[in-house]
Amino acid sequence: MLKKIEISTLAVPDIPIIMGISPFKTRYELLLEKAGLKEIEEVDNEYTRYGNVMEPKIREYINKKYKINFIEGKHIIDDIRCHTDGEDDNNVLEIKTTSKIYDNVSDYKIYLVQLLFYMQCTNKNNGWLAVYERTDDFNEEFDKSKLNVYSIFREEYENLLEQINQSVEQFRIDLSKLKENPFLTEEELMPIDLTSISNKIIALEERLQEYKKIEQEQKELKEKLKEMMKEKNVKKWETPSGVKITLVEDGEDKLVRKFNEKLFKDNNLDLWDEYSEEVVQKGKSGYVKITLPKN
Repeated sequence: MLKKIEISTLAVPDIPIIMGISPFKTRYELLLEKAGLKEIEEVDNEYTRYGNVMEPKIREYINKKYKINFIEGKHIIDDIRCHTDGEDDNNVLEIKTTSKIYDNVSDYKIYLVQLLFYMQCTNKNNGWLAVYERTDDFNEEFDKSKLNVYSIFREEYENLLEQINQSVEQFRIDLSKLKENPFLTEEELMPIDLTSISNKIIALEERLQEYKKIEQEQKELKEKLKEMMKEKNVKKWETPSGVKITLVEDGEDKLVRKFNEKLFKDNNLDLWDEYSEEVVQKGKSGYVKITLPKN
């Protein structure tokens, strides 16, 4: 028997928002909506309308091409609304129309997390992600050359699925807190240790910002002092407190020889191949970006 849908019921399309990877809505905004503290924004625009028009056409093409019988599925499992674009006994189909086309399926993370959660909710191990390139003029005539279909196997994404489940569980916890205390801020819903460290970093960033202003002022004053010492022909002096101030003259420009690696490679490709070797170049380390409000 289907469960009555409450305002706090989650829908699978909410998952990217819950994980904080959606560009359309923040996790906190979704919490407010599910707690009944904010009016739910209905999404009805040319993009969603286009997707609704193209979805059955894409599903029909896939069914014919791959000799399968995907039909839409509607489920309510626990507090999750699960409306698949297509499913059969063993597979789940997720259809997306987008202008952003990538070479690697891992770049479609927002779509992947939805599909994986559908697979978990329906207890299926195989998923199909169908990505259709949307035209600028929203042409509704189906073009098979604009469709890319990816096979997704649940066992290959266990780590990502674990992240999804942890995010959903934490969202449920925070939703309960917000229902009990509607005045909780987004920061107050953050883990205490995370908030504590963040506050310390923010305090240091604010101090560094002030130091940068001081550093810039110091640089400008030193340049002014340099010009004045040159003008007055003062090479050095010592203040009553013992601070020594010395003028270091500008160095002269001179010609130097440097090895032009690009030119050598262009003119001696055989030698370049012989004496060069492949090495592993480590990727850039991830980091936390702090953006202070503008004064």
